[in-house]
Amino acid sequence: MEGEPLNILFLSPRNACRSIMAEALLNKVGQGRFRAFSAGNKPASQLNPFVTETLKQVGYDTSEQHPKKWDLFVTPNAPRLDAVITLDESLERITLPIWYSNPVRVHWQFADPLAVEGDENERIGTFRRSFGDMEQQMLKLAGKSTDGVRGDALESMLLSIAT
Repeated sequence: MEGEPLNILFLSPRNACRSIMAEALLNKVGQGRFRAFSAGNKPASQLNPFVTETLKQVGYDTSEQHPKKWDLFVTPNAPRLDAVITLDESLERITLPIWYSNPVRVHWQFADPLAVEGDENERIGTFRRSFGDMEQQMLKLAGKSTDGVRGDALESMLLSIAT
């Protein structure tokens, strides 16, 4: 497993906002040392338009991004997962699927930009701030040495950089 990228699945209920941003960010800043995925238990029909706009404005291609159900990652043919990171506190209180690869599970709390009300400028500003907060977290993770880090050591590392 040494030298292989860490596979991380980010979860949020609708997989249309935070988990999508986390996936995009880690795949970019992880520079091949990470493979990020995202999913939800009740995926939306499409990405939140403010997420799409935020990602496009900072140069991310969103053409392949879409909400996915976490069942895609439960099959024997699914990618091996090293860690599952929940991004919404509601997911801490429910039973998650049994993943074949027995990944570690941690929670990273990020404010939900969908909860902010206001005009379009206020809302896009909230999404940009959320993106910036997540970017800082992903840069912390990308700065860590990950060769051979799995299991309890991976869990400790992920918890140590949680905001």
